[in-house]
Amino acid sequence: MNASVTKQASERFGATLEVSYLRASNVFGTGQSNSVLTYLIGPVYYPYRKNGFLASVHALGGGARVAGVVALLPNSGGLLKGTVNDRAWGFGGGAEKWVTNLLAVRVDIDALHTTFFNSSAKVHGEYDLRATWGVIYYFGQRGKSGKLRNFAGRQIE
Repeated sequence: MNASVTKQASERFGATLEVSYLRASNVFGTGQSNSVLTYLIGPVYYPYRKNGFLASVHALGGGARVAGVVALLPNSGGLLKGTVNDRAWGFGGGAEKWVTNLLAVRVDIDALHTTFFNSSAKVHGEYDLRATWGVIYYFGQRGKSGKLRNFAGRQIE
C-alpha cells in the first residue's frame, strides 16, 4: 500500500510526501512475516507535460522500519528475526495519464534503499526495485491547459 501527497510549486517543480507499507507472509515457510514501512519526502521534477500525459522524476529521503526473518549462512541453518529502524531514500520516475479533469492513472518505478540484516547477521544497506501504480485524484478543477483553477477561474498552482 502506498499513499502520497504532492504539492506543485510550478509547472515543472513540486514536493512529495510518501508513506508506503509492504508485507510478505510465511517467509521461508516459518509462519513469520516480513514488513517494510517507509516514510519519505522530497522534490519532484516534471520534464514533460503534454496532452494529458505527464512524466516525472523524484529523489526522496526519510526513514524506514524493516522487520522480519532472515536466513542465516547455509552452514548454520538458522533463522534470525529482527527489526531495523534507519534512514531510507529512493529515486526514480513515473508516468501519468489524465483520464478526466480530476482523475489520472500513474505508474512509478523507484530504486529504494533500506537497511536490514544480511545472512551473516550484520546490519547493511540494500537497494530494491519498487514499482507502484495507482489512481490519482486532483483537488480543484483542471482546465485544458492542465493548470489547477479555483472557483473564480484564477490559477492557484
